[in-house]
Amino acid sequence: MSNTHHIQLLPHGRQITAKSGRSLMETLVDHSIFLRSDCGGRGSCGKCKVNRVTLNGSSESVTSCTLEVTEDLKIEIPESSMLSSHIISKAPVTFPDSFNDRTIDPGLADRYGIAADLGTTTIAIYLCNITSGKILSSLAVKNPQALYGDDVMSRIGAIDQEDENLQHLQKLVVRAMEWGIRELLGSQDLNREEITQIVTVGNPTMIHILAGVDPQSIGTFPYQPAFNEARSMQATDMGFNLGDVSLQFLPQVSGFIGGDILSAALAVDLENQPEGTLLIDLGTNGELMLKGKDKFFATSCATGPAFEGASLSCGMQAIPGAINKVSIKNFEGFPDYTIINPKKSKKIKPFGICGTGVISGVAEFCRNQIVEPGGAFTKKYDTIRPLTKDIEGKPHYILAPEESTQDGFPVYISQKDIRSVQLGKGALIAGIEFLLKAAGYDKPEKILIAGAFGTFIEKEDMMTLGMIPVINPNRIEIAGNSAGAGAIMVLCDDIFLKKSIEMAENITIIDLACNQKFQEVFIQKLSFPSLKN
Repeated sequence: MSNTHHIQLLPHGRQITAKSGRSLMETLVDHSIFLRSDCGGRGSCGKCKVNRVTLNGSSESVTSCTLEVTEDLKIEIPESSMLSSHIISKAPVTFPDSFNDRTIDPGLADRYGIAADLGTTTIAIYLCNITSGKILSSLAVKNPQALYGDDVMSRIGAIDQEDENLQHLQKLVVRAMEWGIRELLGSQDLNREEITQIVTVGNPTMIHILAGVDPQSIGTFPYQPAFNEARSMQATDMGFNLGDVSLQFLPQVSGFIGGDILSAALAVDLENQPEGTLLIDLGTNGELMLKGKDKFFATSCATGPAFEGASLSCGMQAIPGAINKVSIKNFEGFPDYTIINPKKSKKIKPFGICGTGVISGVAEFCRNQIVEPGGAFTKKYDTIRPLTKDIEGKPHYILAPEESTQDGFPVYISQKDIRSVQLGKGALIAGIEFLLKAAGYDKPEKILIAGAFGTFIEKEDMMTLGMIPVINPNRIEIAGNSAGAGAIMVLCDDIFLKKSIEMAENITIIDLACNQKFQEVFIQKLSFPSLKN
């Protein structure tokens, strides 16, 4: 059997080469062709379908993420399957006074750069004017490495199985970032030659893979990174086709605490926040940082991909068409909801649910006792119209019926989705409690919630689910994508890189991986506290 096959893209006839055994979606990404992948490549969302042309000239619809390339193919890619960038002109980030009040020399020429928050599930990319410190445009794209698993341990495991997977995973993320950079440059009529610098933050595994450094030491005791310094590399050495551009990483604090939490701490000005302030950078890998009396404390917990819309039955990124808020008025009809629709287009209908949407929905289930304390749906199906069962007898709650959606399929929250939320929120609140105890606090003085999806999350929903400690809501602030904001700060001013290095040297790590009691507390925290008697 040949190790490579040819794929012809119709109707234009472009031919690309595929390695035998790889999925069609991976092969297309290798050639900078990106399809929608709302389910992360599990074959459940059907958004990556292509038309496969058979020998007799007919065509069949197949999902590219599940089609293994074992022979030469001819395919047509529908426009609806192509990934859209959904460029956001004004990125949802905020900066501290230390950045906003900088003196800028009006005589300096404009320079342009890229700041990227490389998440396990989502990559946020910002095109910036380095001289002025202004964001010109931004976008988010699904991390195509999700084809190898939801979390960092899955990707480390893939590299452990085959050494060549390190280079392949690196190539996947480089191509995704390059795609996003091209989209942003095109929106501003700029050329790639005008990019002079890139700053990328992320958890240690994501940074190791991007740098082409084997992350397997992170996956085995004592879970240490292969490097932890604030490393600068040439983008070309990582496979970027951007010319003479340097790529800067922030320090890695430990095996699971990376430059992303340091970046977020810069953006929220954590060093000048009140003592006892807790910073939560919420994503697939939840990172926590607490300001103590004279030092910082930090830990991480595997919250899973549900908070970013991945792994959900109808999950998708927080892009137009995603349900992001749910409100249940009664049991006789379907719930009210809002969708992401920044341009107020009447053509946009719901076709999935993002992380804030599922948190909002499950919180509403708790408030209306549609779920039990342990997370199971109530058995009162006859009295709650949207609560029904599929053909396999599994319960789910319909948010938007098929006649009101973009693709003619209902958008719903399943029992499995609720379990995913429980696992994520259980890990988060258990991690918070262990961090507070280690630092000598009963409750945080203040909570700052950061994360790419956190801009629209309701703090009351988080407390209802038991994701965070119950404190005065006025002492909880939603900080948006602070990791992205901090990356922009480092891109535009070297002083913030120096601050991140100093901060990393003043952090006490609280290791949960080796704490036997953590698992016990985690299990206790899976239930919904608002439903307990």
